[in-house]
Amino acid sequence: MSASATPQARPAAGLVVHPLRDGLIAAAAVILALVALDAVFLDQGALLSPVLGKVAASANYVHEFAHDGRHLLAGPCH
Repeated sequence: MSASATPQARPAAGLVVHPLRDGLIAAAAVILALVALDAVFLDQGALLSPVLGKVAASANYVHEFAHDGRHLLAGPCH
């Protein structure tokens, strides 16, 4: 036996940690998730209004698409 009886922890082969890159990826994922949550729970036509104009507010496409999902997740709707 060697002088040390406890096994030494070794990093996994090929695992490289880049704190800045990984942090930016995590931040982008959080921002994307927040935009998705806004689209599902709060949007009343504002998300598509730059593309569709006033039709987005009157037709309320995103609201109608996510309506049942809001009820499924116990989100406020009406």
